[in-house]
Amino acid sequence: MELSEKDEEYIISLLKQGNKINAIAFIKDKTGITLKEAKDYIDKKANNEHYEKNISISKEDEEYICSLINENKKLQAVAFLHKNKNMSLLEAKNYVDSLAPCKEKDMAEMNSYYIDNSNNRSSYKSKEIPTRRGYVFDKKLNIFIPNLDRQRKFNKVIFYILLLFTVISLIQLPFLNKTSYNQMLFFLFSSVSILPLLVIWIGVALNIYFTKKTLKELEKVELTNEFEIKSLKENFTFFLFLFVLIFLILVIYLQVDKLLKWFSYKELFPFILIIAVTIYNLYIFFKKLKNRKYSLKINGKNISILYKNNEIDLIKTDNIDCVEFYAKRLRNRKKEIKPTIQIFNKEHKALVEMTISIKDYFLLKKYFTKYNVEVEDNFLIF
Repeated sequence: MELSEKDEEYIISLLKQGNKINAIAFIKDKTGITLKEAKDYIDKKANNEHYEKNISISKEDEEYICSLINENKKLQAVAFLHKNKNMSLLEAKNYVDSLAPCKEKDMAEMNSYYIDNSNNRSSYKSKEIPTRRGYVFDKKLNIFIPNLDRQRKFNKVIFYILLLFTVISLIQLPFLNKTSYNQMLFFLFSSVSILPLLVIWIGVALNIYFTKKTLKELEKVELTNEFEIKSLKENFTFFLFLFVLIFLILVIYLQVDKLLKWFSYKELFPFILIIAVTIYNLYIFFKKLKNRKYSLKINGKNISILYKNNEIDLIKTDNIDCVEFYAKRLRNRKKEIKPTIQIFNKEHKALVEMTISIKDYFLLKKYFTKYNVEVEDNFLIF
């Protein structure tokens, strides 16, 4: 930006007269700069013009003036400068105006900062610790684990009640009067209560033991750059499906024999239903049989999908749309105790589905989280 000496003098004269707006308009028209740039130039010029006056203003005085500006007491700030710094009212006003935009902007930024921080703190607190009844969140493992302290206290109470009923039953036994209805009733109540209490106590104790064992195994899991995941061989489930299939085939054979001898439409519907159930179970059986042969070989961001130890696909984590962990439903049981993983590409096509161990589930979850892959986790370890 180039201005002649006469232009500079004219701008200074406008500033001395308090015509800041005219000065901004003049410099904008003269140089073709934007309105904001013209305003910034005039503000800087005004500050330079008052430099000789400003030099006598101490830091404490400036802070006092700024505090008045922040409290919207500009008139008091002007009066202070006019009275104590021998400034004219116009000079004092220009000086206060030159400080005001900066201080107001600083205050706005500070307010915005505190509001944002306050919102962040409140939102952080709401997301900080997830909750699930009867469980506590382990930050190290990033999973919900049973509240073992509560379970130990509960089991301790059960143990003392069990011990009390056992002692009462043993004390009653030598002095038991079989003809007394009340004695017999009390003895039966105390002795019958022992078995369910014993079952509960043993069950909770075993649950605590296996939970601690699982937690120790998970704590030992370390994510390395290269590892392999093999499909879990569920022999019990495999033989269960095989047994069901054999049973259904036998039922079909008997039903066919019956239909051939005494054909009736009444018998036809159950026959069709049994065939449909058999076909569905055959589909599930062969699917499980196929999924047992999958495995994953992972090296950094590269995931090799193997079938019968032969690579059938290679995908990078960047090309994965999402990964889903879930537990399949099995007959009357709520869910299987082992997780199943599905990996989807960007077209949301399932590349692989395989049942894995809990240890491998935990390892894969850590791996996909590390590489920012979306994980839909519908499996609960505990």
